[in-house]
Amino acid sequence: MGCFARAPLFLCCALVSVFLNISSLQAYAEPVDAAKTASPVQSSKPNARIIERGAGPIDESFVVGKVKSVSAAKLDRLLLDKTGMVSNRQTVEVEVTEGPLSGQTFTVTNEITDNPSFNVSVVPGQEVILSVVTGGGEREVNIADYHRAPIIIGLGVIFLAAFLFFGGKQGFKSLAGLIATVALIAYVLLPMSLSGFDPLLVSIFICLAAASCSMFFVAGFSRKAFAAVIGTVGGVIIAGVSAELVIAFAPLTGLSSEEAQILRGSLDNQRPVFFSGLLAAGMLIGALGVIMDVAISISSTVTEVARTAANPSFKLLYGAGMNVGRDIMGTMTNTLVLAYAGGALPLLLLARQMPSAKLINLDLFATEIASALSGSLGLVFTIPLTALVSAYLIGRAGNTTSISGKKGNEDEGIRIEDMPEGGALTPSNDQSEGIR
Repeated sequence: MGCFARAPLFLCCALVSVFLNISSLQAYAEPVDAAKTASPVQSSKPNARIIERGAGPIDESFVVGKVKSVSAAKLDRLLLDKTGMVSNRQTVEVEVTEGPLSGQTFTVTNEITDNPSFNVSVVPGQEVILSVVTGGGEREVNIADYHRAPIIIGLGVIFLAAFLFFGGKQGFKSLAGLIATVALIAYVLLPMSLSGFDPLLVSIFICLAAASCSMFFVAGFSRKAFAAVIGTVGGVIIAGVSAELVIAFAPLTGLSSEEAQILRGSLDNQRPVFFSGLLAAGMLIGALGVIMDVAISISSTVTEVARTAANPSFKLLYGAGMNVGRDIMGTMTNTLVLAYAGGALPLLLLARQMPSAKLINLDLFATEIASALSGSLGLVFTIPLTALVSAYLIGRAGNTTSISGKKGNEDEGIRIEDMPEGGALTPSNDQSEGIR
């Protein structure tokens, strides 16, 4: 195996080394106060209040419980008269089904307000998540949320079964790449961002590592995979530069969403540039999937053309890659735009009630548009870059040579000089109009 064949392996090893070294620096970063990073959803629910009684630290844990009985809801007239808020209170008996309190039954008060986002409507036999708060020698138990984990896990199992059944051996490889991508986001991007590192810089390394893992798992250490990685990285860089420019000159704060505002409250030690970097990182991560899809599609097309054509020229391979790229450009751009539009349907409905001059300059709306356009711009530039690199690498190596130097397919294809005049390979008496 030559130096070129070892390049992808060296690249992966270098990425792992960089991430390990950067992760080791987290110990020197300012730690985030755990109390400030508590779940914002739970703290906003009216039936999950944390009340300190007596002295001593407050500790909150979450366990699964099962509803045994529910009383009829009664309107809180005093609250309605004083504040105008509607609150129907009901008494619920719940049994803890896990943890040290397993088997114990508690009577809690569940509030049903006029805001559906805060309500947890329960019926006997239903499983819920209980908030158990201990402090000062006393304990308080409240209903915090629905127990959704079994449904989510069940859907995940069905997805994995279908993915592996229809994908076969290639499905296992694709799954390995997916796991690597999720692990990079969960165990590198998120911890390092919370520790104070620039999210945009970290996301660039994440995109590079995720693209390398996915491509090499799916296509092996081949020129096809290497060309797709280069095209993906180029598209991601274009998307990142455009995102950074629009964030800087628009400007966009990165604090337009409710989640970003809650995060700002829990990370009061972060400067405003952190949240703009987080916004740019989100744009890159959101565009990475379609960019990788386009890159591997073009690279695969060039590889197949090189295998079936005799002595393919650079111009032929580049043209084939560009033709496929132009065909999928519109659909993939639509995919990216629709992905952002699908997640912003409430915003789009709200936009119908606003003047256009206010709408286009609204931070939240401009953020969604900038995300879709920057990702689409990276996608468009991925096409010629991948076609160019694929045509050079695959055409330079011949029509069947892989990075390892082995012949992937001994079929020489149809030679142009063997084609008789008229295009028919052999004389045929068949009058059908099939392939001649």
